[in-house]
Amino acid sequence: MSTGQIHDLGYKRYAGSRRSVATRWTVIMRHQIAAGWKTWWRFKAWLVLAVLATGIPAALLYVFSTSVLRMFRGLGSGAAPFIDSILPLSLQWYCKIGFLASLFLAAPAVAGDVQSGAFTFYFARSLRPRDYVIGKLAGLGALLALIMLVGPVLLAGARLGLSDNFDQLIALLPTLPKALAIGMLGTLGYAAIPLGFSALVPNRGQAMALWTAYYIVLCNLLVLISLATSPMVAALDLPTALQSVALHLFELQLGGQRALELPAGAAVASILGQAAIAIGLVLWRVRTAQQTGVGGAS
Repeated sequence: MSTGQIHDLGYKRYAGSRRSVATRWTVIMRHQIAAGWKTWWRFKAWLVLAVLATGIPAALLYVFSTSVLRMFRGLGSGAAPFIDSILPLSLQWYCKIGFLASLFLAAPAVAGDVQSGAFTFYFARSLRPRDYVIGKLAGLGALLALIMLVGPVLLAGARLGLSDNFDQLIALLPTLPKALAIGMLGTLGYAAIPLGFSALVPNRGQAMALWTAYYIVLCNLLVLISLATSPMVAALDLPTALQSVALHLFELQLGGQRALELPAGAAVASILGQAAIAIGLVLWRVRTAQQTGVGGAS
């Protein structure tokens, strides 16, 4: 009887470096950043708008600084309150730009993977659900931080740089952590909340429409309702909540805007609560895809 033979076809055991399981989320993060940077309308256009939204207030800070206005018949004393309000008031423009960026980056992120069947590849490569969620949030956060975080921090730095003297510089130092706190809240809100809407539907176009309807239609309706009832109703509106936090941190008041009378604690709780719910929805969607797909890891 003839006997079977096994021939070596050139298989060689992998002898390269092995990365820790704890670093697998970085693969998703790098992919998300690369995908966001590929086309002009996903992120680059909104980054340009963010640069303009930072440059114009920075120019106003310089023009209305007391060191410049001192040359014009002592107008510097009356300009000080306006200078201190430039940074918190500029937040409304960052919110508009952040929404546009989140619409093209965060809203289609999970739904696009579901639609394209990418989860089959992810979990066949032994990727854990938490790696996917952390990687997506980190990638989106890194991109949106260039809009929501870097801009306010640069404006805070410009305000410090335009101080009249060392004593005023010391007095204005809290401006920097305040801008950092607002930027971190904004980055979290515009990265996580639309990602949760993306996990609700299996189509990227539907996810974008759902996030737009919530952000523009429902939240603006809640703001209108809050004008007749209680400012707490407007807590779900992300830009209103961020603006309220900024006004409380910088101790400013805007007359005639009842929705902005929202307590700072309620505004922060609303942003953190919505972000937590959104992250939970993403984790649910990914776990469901893992259980119904191939492969997977514990």
